[in-house]
Amino acid sequence: MNNNQDPLSMTRNGNDVPAACFLNSLARECSTVQIIEDAYEAYYLIPLSEQREIRIPLRYVSSVGLHEYQFPAIFYGEKAQTISFEQVLEFILNEQALVGLISEEQKDIFATRVKESYRNTYMAVGESPYAEKLFDQALNFQHAEQGLLIGHSFHPAPKSREQFSYEDAKTYSPEFGGKFALRWLAVDKSVTVFGSSGEKSLAQRLNELVQHDSALAQALESQLTENEVLLPVHPWQWGVFQQNEDVKDYVAQGQVRDLGVLGTNWYPTSSTRSLYAPSLPYMLKFSLSVKLTNSIRNLSLKEVIRGTRLNQLFHDTEISEVLGDKQGFQLMQEPAYVGLVDKQGNVIDESLVAFRDNPLSDKPEEEAVVLATLTQQNPYGGESLVAARIKQFAQDKKLTIKEAALKWFSAYSQHAVVPLFNLQANFGVVFLAHQQNIVIQMDQGFPVGMYYRDCQGTGYTDLAFERFAESLNDTKQDIENYWDQDKVRRYFAYYLIINSTFNVIGSIAANCDVDEKSLVTILHQQLAELKEQGVRDSKCLDYVLESDALCCKGNFYCYLQNFNENSIPDPAVIYFDLPNPLIHAKDAINV
Repeated sequence: MNNNQDPLSMTRNGNDVPAACFLNSLARECSTVQIIEDAYEAYYLIPLSEQREIRIPLRYVSSVGLHEYQFPAIFYGEKAQTISFEQVLEFILNEQALVGLISEEQKDIFATRVKESYRNTYMAVGESPYAEKLFDQALNFQHAEQGLLIGHSFHPAPKSREQFSYEDAKTYSPEFGGKFALRWLAVDKSVTVFGSSGEKSLAQRLNELVQHDSALAQALESQLTENEVLLPVHPWQWGVFQQNEDVKDYVAQGQVRDLGVLGTNWYPTSSTRSLYAPSLPYMLKFSLSVKLTNSIRNLSLKEVIRGTRLNQLFHDTEISEVLGDKQGFQLMQEPAYVGLVDKQGNVIDESLVAFRDNPLSDKPEEEAVVLATLTQQNPYGGESLVAARIKQFAQDKKLTIKEAALKWFSAYSQHAVVPLFNLQANFGVVFLAHQQNIVIQMDQGFPVGMYYRDCQGTGYTDLAFERFAESLNDTKQDIENYWDQDKVRRYFAYYLIINSTFNVIGSIAANCDVDEKSLVTILHQQLAELKEQGVRDSKCLDYVLESDALCCKGNFYCYLQNFNENSIPDPAVIYFDLPNPLIHAKDAINV
């Protein structure tokens, strides 16, 4: 796509996926919006003042909210007329019944970010080096990570990145196929903060990283003094934290030495701030001072310590027995971190980097696909990747598409949902398993395991302290990521069930000759079976299986009010109750 062409004015044969993300997030949170469906038509209805309304035809109506649209939208006022997404946005923002009492500044910020995200999406769609093959064939880890063109399917601006210029995005964003070498610093140990868990020191892990990159090893030979440690740096982020006054002094005094941009190319993954180099033993997760969706993506010391604590827990206890061997449930551990401190000894968050195990270093072509890429709606007008892989599986195994879809979803639940609930219910370890933290491991398109990543989103319940008090080495009052039952129900259930699994259900059912209720029933059965086997803490399972509603994050209104999700004193304020379809699956089973 020509960068000078405005995506807001483009016609795409009725398929407008970034608009769908916006509209689905609004419909999920706003009771004023209605989904109208009868024997003749289905449409999304936005009522406006003065007896006006907007209708958008629906090509697929989803019980879990993952609707698919047939644009253009139609405005009904004095006369009916088609309108653009930009006009839909303007009508919504001028309607108090839809957006509430917000300032003109909030409206302007929100509109600017939504339009930016919209343009960013279509630039990526037009310029992706992988393009339509992302939706019709097997992908390796790199391609899948860089193939997330759409982003969060229930967010008004999933591809907003306001601190990046277009040229920055071309280099540092995954959807453009970005790749770049790292900048490396030699840093005096006295101005660093670091940690490493398990049996290896930070120095050993850094040496592994360097020695597996021959060009880097050669460039760094004899570069370090005895009192220095290497600090890998994201090149864009270096432009941010080198402006810190203490860092400037460290550079001037020789306590921080810039060794240059060296070594192999790294690929930004779907989170943008985490980088992957296929043959190296670690991925690297950086602070990145860019607002992506609801928050600035800087790491903090407490977050990177969560990774080392989790790695040590699995190293020291029998909990490691829940892990699969090359298949099944597997963790991408984050066993080490390093960064700078200022002259007062405070961590400079912008400088932090965490090490993440790379289980794909010896099998880079394995079909390992982040769930968000599998389930995203296809901006080129076809079906989702998960639908394509299911149909290929059906053809290979001589199954009907419906049979293949049911088997595929059952395997997904077995390898992703059940193990994560098992960890919570039997071990007291909680993972915030949203779509970008679940990587599905497939064989010929069929799930055989999963990798969970992002250990900063972990917590421990009372059960964990009963079972692993000595290994956790803290009381629950002292540990910052102790989770009570309310927190488990709110966050764990939202991320794993609503954010991840409902998207799988909607994406499969839209294209694979199976209804959503059948898939929800499979999910209910597998979780009920886990409970019936006997678990130590059934409260969250009971909540998901028995509650009329589940707590759901409100991305639309959070973003509209310009909250930074990571700094809200009580994040519970952006959650609301969403009707729970599993309760109906229970009724169907009982009948």
